[in-house]
Amino acid sequence: MIDASIGAVPGLFLSFAVLALVLALPVGLLAHLRHKPVTVRVLCAVGIAGVCAATLLPAGGGPAGQGAVCDVSPPFPQLFLSSSALLNVALFAPAPFFAVLVLRRPVTVAAVAVLCSGCIELVQAEAAMGRACSATDLVANAAGALIGVAGGVVRSRWRGQGVGWRRTDVLWGGALAVVGALVVTGVFRTSVEPYVPLSERDGVKVQAQALEGADAWITEAAADAFGTKVRVLEIVSEKRGGRYLVTASTDLGDVSGWWPEMELVRAPQVH
Repeated sequence: MIDASIGAVPGLFLSFAVLALVLALPVGLLAHLRHKPVTVRVLCAVGIAGVCAATLLPAGGGPAGQGAVCDVSPPFPQLFLSSSALLNVALFAPAPFFAVLVLRRPVTVAAVAVLCSGCIELVQAEAAMGRACSATDLVANAAGALIGVAGGVVRSRWRGQGVGWRRTDVLWGGALAVVGALVVTGVFRTSVEPYVPLSERDGVKVQAQALEGADAWITEAAADAFGTKVRVLEIVSEKRGGRYLVTASTDLGDVSGWWPEMELVRAPQVH
């Protein structure tokens, strides 16, 4: 989640600035030496740096102590209601937009961008980096990428640069999309466990009864970890066997623990 990343990743903006500089300098220099437009290529590199900084840097959020999992809750309608999802859309649009202007291969750019969004969610699920894999984020990322591609096509045609649906672009982009989707989907199915938060399932009366008191306990644990001024943004409970993993997402980080044992598994201490 992008809004969570802003507060959870130490030095996010500094990391973005460094990464943007590392990517943009050689890209700009190479474009200058080859007598190609520099600005659009540098902006594409900066867009890629923004995506990497916001999604792949270690953070303090995400489910803890439960292996590779991914929230497969239906992405609609929260895709249009969640500020985090809308930020994902905005984040993933610029790089494909400028990539279309540079490469003039919209189908290939779209395929690469959507596959990259899937790979990012896979890394977030697999790696111990404090990130949370989510189907909603995946759809938001892909939507942003496709919007960026569409914008690049419109901009190119408006400027008379001749971006169109070339046969080679359609063939290569289509083949890449099919093969990449099979590979990424296969990895997800074999190594990532899907789950749906209890709050988003139908018929949760039994679970709600079993979780009575869990919210108050994890909220108190968050206050112990971060101080009484901490703001709890969301509490998610996931059934794991005969018990529940309860996670409180706050403006300072996450606290997780097993219920009804009241055993904390993630509780950073603020000094």
